[in-house]
Order: sequence, then C-alpha cells, then structure tokens
Amino acid sequence: MFTSAIDVIRISTLLRHVFVNGKFCKNPKLATADDFFLRGLNIPGDTSNKLGFNVTPANVAQIPGLNTLGISLVRIDYAPYGLNPPHTHPRATEVLQVVYGSLYVGFVTSNPENRLISKVLYEGDVFVFPVGLIHFQFNVGKTPAVAFAALSSQNPGVITIANAVFGSKPPISDDVLAKAFQIDKKLVDYLQAQFWMDNN
Repeated sequence: MFTSAIDVIRISTLLRHVFVNGKFCKNPKLATADDFFLRGLNIPGDTSNKLGFNVTPANVAQIPGLNTLGISLVRIDYAPYGLNPPHTHPRATEVLQVVYGSLYVGFVTSNPENRLISKVLYEGDVFVFPVGLIHFQFNVGKTPAVAFAALSSQNPGVITIANAVFGSKPPISDDVLAKAFQIDKKLVDYLQAQFWMDNN
C-alpha cells in the first residue's frame, strides 16, 4: 500500500524505465542514428604505458543502441612486445582478428586441467577465447600490432587477473594471498604496492 503521493510517483517513474544488464533502455521511438554510431576506431590507441597496449571499446557505454543486442567490438593496439595481460570477460566469448603484426595468444581451460591453448597469429588470422576463460595477447613482433575483437555481449565486462588479485580495494589479506600463491607475505606486500593499470 502506498503511503504518500511521493511513493506513487517513485513507483511510476521506475515502471517507465527499463534497465538491461545495468544499462538504461531508451524508448525506441526516441532513438536516433547517433544511438547506433561511433566514430574513431581508425585512430590508434596510446600504447605508451607499462604494458604497451591500449583497448578502445565500442560497447553499450559508447553505442547506446547496442543495448540488448548481445554484441560489441574493441580495437586493441600493441606496442612492440606489448601485452594485453591475462584477463577474462565474465559475460562474453571473444573472437579476435589480427589486422597488423603478429600476436602470441592463448587461453587456459578450466579446472582441473588448466590447459593452455595457444597460437601465434599473423595478419588476417582469427582466434576465439571462450566466455569466462582467462586469456591474453602478446605482440611478439618488433613493430606495432593491431587487432579487432567482437564480443558476444553488449556489456562483456573485464576482470584483469593481477589487478583483481593484487590491486583490490580494500586489499585481500596477506595471509590469504600468501597461502593461495604459496609465496612469502613480503612478496604479497610488494605486489599489492604496485600500480595496477586499468585494462579497459
């Protein structure tokens, strides 16, 4: 039972707005061409960071019209020997195509096998990273590399393993990490004190 006119207004407002995967769904009658458009994936990303890579996303955050469509895209630029570090997409399978350069790529299967599936890719080659599995790309060439990847979600998410484990806020207990990785607490402290770069 409503206790006031303000409660009625709040409920009415909530019923008019629909969210999918955490994103607001716009009334289709109000959609414009700009809701389905993004410019700039031809522009190289800045790879002058510690890892030598840059991800330029084209997902629902940049293209609102992707909401509910189950697909997105990224451009990945790699400096020579640049690394897109081990990470996972909790809501998407990824298919990657190398446009320029050569990349050593791979993913690790789930427990108990934890088997590495890897390959060196060259221009035009394609590789698939199944949903939720830890994967990486490493530029093995002396020149920059570029790849494009399609993902099976408009909001795939990304969890970079090192960032999540050693860069969490607040930090995971030294005791937990030392035991989990079978390393000394001083090494855990050292790793937690590093600057962990955002992967996306």
